[in-house]
Amino acid sequence: MTMTARHIRVLLTVAAAVTVGALSLTPGEAHKAITSKYTYNDDVFPILRDKCARCHVAGGVAPMSLMTYDEAFPWAESIRAELVANHMPPWNAEEGFGALKAAHTLSPRELDIILTWATGGNPRGQLDQKLPPIALKNDWTMGAPDLALPLPSEFTVAADKMEDWHEFFVSIATTEPRWVRAVDLLPGTPSIVRSATISWRMSSAVGEFVRGATSWGASAPSPVPEQVLAYWLPGQEPEPARATAFRVPAGAQIAVRIHYKKTWQFEGKALTDRSTVGIYFAKEAGPQELLTLPLEATAPAASTTKDLTFTKTLSEDVQAVAVSPDDVPANISVQMVAIRPDGSRTPMIRLSTRPDWSRRYWFERPLSFPRGTRIEVTAKLDDPDILSAAFGGPTTPPAAASGPLRLTLNVVRPNAKPSAP
Repeated sequence: MTMTARHIRVLLTVAAAVTVGALSLTPGEAHKAITSKYTYNDDVFPILRDKCARCHVAGGVAPMSLMTYDEAFPWAESIRAELVANHMPPWNAEEGFGALKAAHTLSPRELDIILTWATGGNPRGQLDQKLPPIALKNDWTMGAPDLALPLPSEFTVAADKMEDWHEFFVSIATTEPRWVRAVDLLPGTPSIVRSATISWRMSSAVGEFVRGATSWGASAPSPVPEQVLAYWLPGQEPEPARATAFRVPAGAQIAVRIHYKKTWQFEGKALTDRSTVGIYFAKEAGPQELLTLPLEATAPAASTTKDLTFTKTLSEDVQAVAVSPDDVPANISVQMVAIRPDGSRTPMIRLSTRPDWSRRYWFERPLSFPRGTRIEVTAKLDDPDILSAAFGGPTTPPAAASGPLRLTLNVVRPNAKPSAP
């Protein structure tokens, strides 16, 4: 994987801190020498409070709280390893390749503080210093929703399971189409609700997936009965679509797929959840409609390839506003680039995929692409068998093979007039 400035900065910081610590130790010392100029009380706690308290708090979804010195100290080495590996905070997009909103990366100073503390003896600070207690915040981060929909039933993760998945269906109960600008989830039991995908779905397979799909040309996908409204993650504030919104047709159901995962504290215990979906409708009349453009791979010509590249040619002018990896193998690199008719290239996103933490990535500003622009997606794999397995292996009939790679590009038509839902 290409080394980014952030990776280099992290590794150099860790190397320097480890070297200083090693030089400070004398033979026979059984403890780590204090070499950090930063303390937990004065320097580390404010960062953890502001950046990590939605998950790493008592009762949160993370496996440990970091909100007191006694809680954070035993995990100092794990904190260092997660930061160096770029696993925390969970943000899978590569910094500097494309311009994305709300990147959950720490600043260079924040990284320096935490890593220096983690490798430099983990000093507490003043023993008599009292830090404010931090409690779990389980609330609507955008304020009360326009419509709160409790899930129709409880779901219990059995005592003998550490994780499970379940899909719920609720109705908006409206006879008219509605504009939806944002969707949130309020967990009933925050310690086990790991992630959720919230979609609208028709009760039969005749529902639209792409509004006005025929306008995308002959290569438009067949309609399927689902459109993702939101990917929910703990600690992530929903990104309201401001001047744009999804059009949810009358009679649609809201499908909520929740990934439940216990931490080690609850091993052998049954836990029950009943979460609530919050819907925020567009206030203004006639927002620009968020359209969904699927980008799917086809089966590779050779099973020995390590790279898979596929393209989608736009049949009209659009403005791209967001992208999400809907179905991709874990632990690979996926890159998206736009190639305009004049040959100019615009980096859009590069991801190091993980089996968890799916999200929609919003561009810092809409990307304008004229008709004829090719959206090129390249997946880089260390092991070509990943592709073979994802496509069903060499015994899969070609006609039955379906792509293991599917991303979604959310776009608006730049010249579309606002319309009623």
